[in-house]
Amino acid sequence: MSDWKHYLKEESEYQWLSFAAFAAIIIIGAILIDWSSDLSGVRQGAIGAEDGMVIDKAGNAVLYRAEDGTHLKLDGIDSTAPFATCITEHQDITYACVGTPGELMVNEDKYSAGEWRTMTLSSNLSILDVSGNKLALMMIVQDGTATTLAGVFLEESLTVSPLTQNEGDMHLTSIVAHGDGWIVSGSWQAPVNFLGSNPTSPPLYELVLKVIWDGVSAPTIEDTHIGGIGQIHSLISTDEGVIAAGTFSSLLITDSNYELLDLTSSSAIADDDGNVWFFGEVGSTTVALYEDGEIEVKKLPAPLQIQPQYAFNDQDGVISVHGDTGALSIDTEARQSFTSLRGIMDLTFILFSLTAVIMMLWNVADSIRTGEEF
Repeated sequence: MSDWKHYLKEESEYQWLSFAAFAAIIIIGAILIDWSSDLSGVRQGAIGAEDGMVIDKAGNAVLYRAEDGTHLKLDGIDSTAPFATCITEHQDITYACVGTPGELMVNEDKYSAGEWRTMTLSSNLSILDVSGNKLALMMIVQDGTATTLAGVFLEESLTVSPLTQNEGDMHLTSIVAHGDGWIVSGSWQAPVNFLGSNPTSPPLYELVLKVIWDGVSAPTIEDTHIGGIGQIHSLISTDEGVIAAGTFSSLLITDSNYELLDLTSSSAIADDDGNVWFFGEVGSTTVALYEDGEIEVKKLPAPLQIQPQYAFNDQDGVISVHGDTGALSIDTEARQSFTSLRGIMDLTFILFSLTAVIMMLWNVADSIRTGEEF
């Protein structure tokens, strides 16, 4: 006991106080760093959202579902569109699939605000989605209980090509232009007893198609990729290729290759910097980010309260994710902002460290000046 008393007598009480303060700073800092690891800029609700769930968006046009049905809004002018399924923009023209067989609605900048005009095609097909590439449109059309493809040139006659003949039931949902053709995605329904599957309810498998068209005959499926049980819900064009985001897996599609990405999601979208965000099921606590060929997982401040159905980027750095029961928005610039919690913590740590180093150097200099021995 005498040794302890002797030791304590030798030590300054201020030294023990400094140790205690240092330990407290470490503990508090660890807690704050854990808090600051949450993704910044997340808020419930969507900025500038319509009074309902957005299901598609292109340019100044928004397709959304409200309690009284589906609406199509253009330049702030709202109209009901009970059977509408898509809107897309190509060469400064906005196209809308409104569910009327053989027709697309179009809007050009020279039209009056909110004005839609009818584009009548040569065939009465029910158009579900459309994508333009140069002077051609490729359309996903209803074909009985399944879907298929048809092309049309943007010329006076608007003659529709023959339909693509598919093997098995394809349920196509998304299409984007890529190179001289298109990437199409959705799901493929396996035939009865396929690989021992349930004969009464064959499963749906993720499906990606590479499609080309000569402008005359039926669109040709150049390549087919079938994944696991699920569907490819989103196609996103990036500088590296097309990201096909699915519920079982995801792919990076280039001209000559399919690269499997270990990512599952319910919805996906690219931000202004070309990074792709993957959102999981309701209750998910993280969001995945594909950036510069790397996958990074970000922790959400709270579990997802919605089942993501559709996501879009408003071009102001804000991503909105919509579901049946609400929406979520993320300011994608906030995660790298110096005013975020992580940025503030980093700044505080730098200032604290600089202060500590300066004080130590000051004390050393003062000791040297007074001739104190170390």
